[in-house]
Amino acid sequence: MSKDSRFPWGISLLVFGIFFLIRQLGIFSPEVDDLIFDLRNVLLVVGVIFLITYRNKAIGIVLISIWALFYLKDLILWSRNLSDFIWLLLLIAAGALLVVSAKGNKKDSTDIVKKDENHTENIEN
Repeated sequence: MSKDSRFPWGISLLVFGIFFLIRQLGIFSPEVDDLIFDLRNVLLVVGVIFLITYRNKAIGIVLISIWALFYLKDLILWSRNLSDFIWLLLLIAAGALLVVSAKGNKKDSTDIVKKDENHTENIEN
């Protein structure tokens, strides 16, 4: 095992060790317990850990792709329900994007005005 791959595997073992300890202590309700310890969700968690911590992102992408294949039926049903709200979500996302980009451009636009004033002063001199 290379030094580069030890970190994501170590994080994965720590996360699942903590989850199993909490499970043994009986802190999780049965619904949460079934959700966390489902094999399909383990693939998602390990895939995300590898995407975040490992230099080669291929392992994380493969694990998340396998997770998506296991949940394909559920994802299709969820997307049908989501289609009722898609236009609303797109409007909200577009508005949020405009607000965020306006805040970032506001600072830039004042810099442009200052540069234009400096440029006109240099031309007049």
